[in-house]
Amino acid sequence: MARLFGRDYTRNEFLMYAGNPSNFAGVTPMTYTDGKAAGTRALEVRTGTGFEFTLLPDKCLDIRSLRYRGVTLSQSAKNGLTGNLWGQPIPGNFPSSVSGGMLFTAGLRNAGPESVEPDGTFHQCHGNIGVTPAENLCARAWWDGDEYRIEASGTMRESALFGHNLMLTRTVSTKLGSDELAITDVLENLNGLDEEFCILYHFNFGFPFLTEALKLDFGRNTCQPRTPQAAAGLAEAERIIHPELDFFEHVFFRAMEPDPDGFARVRAENPLLGIGAEIAYEAKNLPNLCQWKSMRAGDYSLGIEPANMYIMGRAAEREHGTLPVLEGFGRREFRLKLRAYSL
Repeated sequence: MARLFGRDYTRNEFLMYAGNPSNFAGVTPMTYTDGKAAGTRALEVRTGTGFEFTLLPDKCLDIRSLRYRGVTLSQSAKNGLTGNLWGQPIPGNFPSSVSGGMLFTAGLRNAGPESVEPDGTFHQCHGNIGVTPAENLCARAWWDGDEYRIEASGTMRESALFGHNLMLTRTVSTKLGSDELAITDVLENLNGLDEEFCILYHFNFGFPFLTEALKLDFGRNTCQPRTPQAAAGLAEAERIIHPELDFFEHVFFRAMEPDPDGFARVRAENPLLGIGAEIAYEAKNLPNLCQWKSMRAGDYSLGIEPANMYIMGRAAEREHGTLPVLEGFGRREFRLKLRAYSL
């Protein structure tokens, strides 16, 4: 059944009121034409409830923005949306090109700081997958019985002559009347040789959802600070403060206890706005959660980041024995959910 504002509808009942649901729900393709974003494709998704988000097919089908009932929940970097021309793997370029957004995917061969291989191969901060365009792009909205489904999918490749051959296929789905989206990623090694890989889902909350009023709930977990600065702020790791001019980012690693369904969940709620959000991820292939707390003025953000490593950079992960390996012709599946709700 299609459920909207507390009422259930069959397909035929719904069509009596709205012959074309695209008036308020569905997926709309568009292209940005101005500034550093010029030429970047986007998909605007609406479910009819005020749950709206923008996907970027030219950037790994990542989520640029998320809005719920007129309120923006997502962060945006000071750079705004930048096209992939600005995100080339040039040493030191990442801070000037990163767009941030509700979801920025990092990987597949690096996550964390820049890294250089012994043979001189350079890996930019957070890798290349987040600036990799989707091929075989498909975006559609359709009636499936009495449910109106909305879905976008595409495939991103990282490969090199005489080298690696990784393929990430992403599907983002929701439906009419829903306040939730689901992400299913399938990573495949199309090479017979084992391949080291990283993946990090960099979800980012920002103002006006992110303020001192925001309350965090990580459930049962253990928390480890990444730096001495974070260790000094460990007692207040879950407290959101006023923006400060000289705040240096605090990063914490959390080992989350998943629910019986295998998903670990993090909730963020702003009682002043009457809105909450939940990030859920299947923990078996994403054993680590990074909490990025940036209370710096102008860079005010909260990152909730499920990952399969510790975000130290490729070389450091290998040195510490924490760089995962995908066997030849192997595959991994990653499942995540993001929902908004009223308090």
